[in-house]
Amino acid sequence: MKFGILYNTDYYPEAHGSASRYYNQILEQAQFEEELGFDAVWFGEHHYSGYSFGSPPVIAMAAAGRTKRIRLGTGVSLIPLNHPIRLAEEYAMLDVLSGGRLEYGIGRGFLKYSHQIFGVNEDENHERYHEGTDIIVKAWTSTGPFSYDGKFWQLQDYTFFPKPLQQPHPPIYASAVLTPESAIWAGRHGFHLSTGLFVPAREKVKAIIDLYRQTLREYGFTPEEREISGVFQMYCGASNEQARREGGQYALQYFKFFSTLDQRALHTSKAFEHYGGGVSRVFAGKTYEDLEKARLLMIGEPAFLIDQIKWAQEYYGVNYLIFEVAQGGEPHELVMQSLKRFAEKVMPAFR
Repeated sequence: MKFGILYNTDYYPEAHGSASRYYNQILEQAQFEEELGFDAVWFGEHHYSGYSFGSPPVIAMAAAGRTKRIRLGTGVSLIPLNHPIRLAEEYAMLDVLSGGRLEYGIGRGFLKYSHQIFGVNEDENHERYHEGTDIIVKAWTSTGPFSYDGKFWQLQDYTFFPKPLQQPHPPIYASAVLTPESAIWAGRHGFHLSTGLFVPAREKVKAIIDLYRQTLREYGFTPEEREISGVFQMYCGASNEQARREGGQYALQYFKFFSTLDQRALHTSKAFEHYGGGVSRVFAGKTYEDLEKARLLMIGEPAFLIDQIKWAQEYYGVNYLIFEVAQGGEPHELVMQSLKRFAEKVMPAFR
């Protein structure tokens, strides 16, 4: 079992202070995660009111400068909102300058507002995602000039530089949470899978994972050779009571933030029909007890987390867990305490 940390944080000025302090605390945590033996640190991308990061390659490069071993992931790079050559360039440079540590997580995004501010028609989301990914892979793997004649982007005798250090290209993790088509597409291309295990629809998520495995087999890939990563909120306390007291309130605040994204953020496009009009509605009205009962949280003492991880392994078949931390305004000191306790008391049970 591999363990990573994901930052899709929600920024609160009263809790975090300045942007400089906020980012530097995250980078301190990334350094500590390397010391503790986590496999990777992942940075999200969103373009909405202090949620996640507008430019994940920038903060990932800052983390690369402070670390030597830990891998650097994107959770996820929003391909439909960006020019694929720009993404290919930035992430190839990150891979080169970090010594070949990039884990390239890709996805479609889910916020309508982000599509609007970049002038992207949300109905074209799927097509842009597929076409953009195709161009990025071609840019990274072509041995000479290449051309591309797509619906959205055209290239003529284009020579790409620099090539990523990892060959033929960095590992690609395709996101699929509630959309079956995304799972099929990921499996057809032989990409690794990234999904959200914190969504209150676990039967649907399990079906997505099963569909991905089935598609891998149909296209000649071996499922056991692919990583299936799942995301949970995590806080490791000395006791269950302490964990709920210290970490639970911040997890709940994060879900409240999620559930109150305003109407500009919610999709009505058919491209997002599996989100039921907006992923934020999935969390609306849920209490902490609801989330805990549904096994959507990794918040508790070490023994509890070990049991939860074993359950996730058996139920979903995941071999890579990625934990969201530092959410809901959670203080830096509590994040560091939780990371240390998890590394010392939980990770050894799976290594």
